[in-house]
Amino acid sequence: MTTHTHTTILNTAKHIFALSGYDGLSMRALAEQSGIGISSIYHFFEDKDVLLKEIFDKTNTQLGIERAKLPKRKSASLMLRDRIDFQFKYIEDVVFVLKYFLHYRANFVHQDDGYVPAKAYLHIEEVLEQGVRTGEFTLPEKSIAKIAKVVTHAINGYLLEYYPLPPKGREMKEVSHSLHSFIVRALKSKEV
Repeated sequence: MTTHTHTTILNTAKHIFALSGYDGLSMRALAEQSGIGISSIYHFFEDKDVLLKEIFDKTNTQLGIERAKLPKRKSASLMLRDRIDFQFKYIEDVVFVLKYFLHYRANFVHQDDGYVPAKAYLHIEEVLEQGVRTGEFTLPEKSIAKIAKVVTHAINGYLLEYYPLPPKGREMKEVSHSLHSFIVRALKSKEV
C-alpha cells in the first residue's frame, strides 16, 4: 500500500465527514467515493474512529503550521481580518475539526464555558491581547479567553453556514468585511 492510497483515504474521509458528519461516513461510502477497496482501507485503519482521530490530529497540526505563516501585524484589527480569511480559506479542515469536536466532545475536558479546547480559540485570544496592548480594544483582561471563545464561535458559525459552498470573490470580501466589522465594533464597545 502506498502513501498516495493512505492520503486519498484521509482526504476523502475528511470531505465526507465534513459534509455529512459521523453517521454519513461509512467505510463502504469511503471505498466508493475514494475508489479504494474496502479491504485496503481496513489495512490502514481498523475502524472509522481510528481513521477520524488520525485525520483530526493531522488536520490540527497542519492548521497550526499554516496559521503560523500568517503575517505578523501590529494592528489587532488586521490580525482579526487575516484570521477570518484564514478560516474561510481552510473551511473544509475547520468544519471537519468542528464536527469532530461535536461528535467526540466527551473525549475533551469540559471547561466552565463548554468543551472547546483552549487551543481552538488561541489564535483569536492573541488578537484580543494585541488589541488591548495597542488600545484598539478595551477588554477586561480576565475575560479575554471567554471573549475569544465567543468570537471564535461567531466566525465558525459562518463557516458552518457556508460549507460546502463557501463564498468566493466579491461575495467572500463582503462576508469577511461584514463579519470583521461586526466583531471589531463589538470589541470596541464598552459593553463587552
